[in-house]
Amino acid sequence: MPPEASLSQSPAQFAPGQPLILVDGRDRCFLVIVPEPGDAVRVKGEALSSEMLGALREGQLLITPQHYRYLVFRPTLEQVVMNMPRQAQVIFPKDLALLLHYADVAPGMSVIEVGTGHGALTMTLLRALGNSGRLVSFDIRQDHLNRTKKNVAQYLGPQMLERWEAVLADPAAEGFGGRTCDRLLTDVPEPWQMAGPAAAALAPGGVWAAFLPTALQMMSQMEMLMAERAFALPQAFEALQRYWHVKPPSLRPRHDMRGHTGFIVLARRRGQEG
Repeated sequence: MPPEASLSQSPAQFAPGQPLILVDGRDRCFLVIVPEPGDAVRVKGEALSSEMLGALREGQLLITPQHYRYLVFRPTLEQVVMNMPRQAQVIFPKDLALLLHYADVAPGMSVIEVGTGHGALTMTLLRALGNSGRLVSFDIRQDHLNRTKKNVAQYLGPQMLERWEAVLADPAAEGFGGRTCDRLLTDVPEPWQMAGPAAAALAPGGVWAAFLPTALQMMSQMEMLMAERAFALPQAFEALQRYWHVKPPSLRPRHDMRGHTGFIVLARRRGQEG
């Protein structure tokens, strides 16, 4: 189990079990976990020992025995999400940031998440909710919950697990077990099937934010929200992200961009008398 200091407020040097990011001369990122003493991790086919990595400091330039050069940092959450091992697609950071903002997630809230994948949204929510917030995550796959738990402990620190509850269940069929929340965030293919449980769990004025990959799914969610009296102010949008190439005198948009990755569909919970 890694030390509690993980993505923030960490000591200057890296301890076994802590994550670090190596950035090469082409700005490629390699996310590694400092191994236990006597062990090593391989990057570009080269073994980097625990002793070598543990002696590094934040922002240092590492020149390896094979003369590879890396800048060394503690990873940001964006770097963790985009570089951690995964078998399922994650929500991209551009969408994670908008989900937090438009769902109006704040410290101290009670939040329910449905669909964890490998924990990108879970980690984002735990960071945003602070020490007094509470997150309950539902998924129908135990392997997803297990992987999310491992990633939360690995990249945020095991203390974060004290504010997180994992539930193996299908809320569309079984409901939320009497739990209530200030915010509901879902990343499942058919969220409209949990309209009743969502209305029962979400406090009046609460926000439901659904992330959906296709236009037909987005339309089905919007149709449900417009038909259900429990919800108000439905809206849907997507976000496109374009980086720029800036190397004076050259200034132009980059040829690659992060285009459509999903739709965000929002609604507010009406009051019981609404």
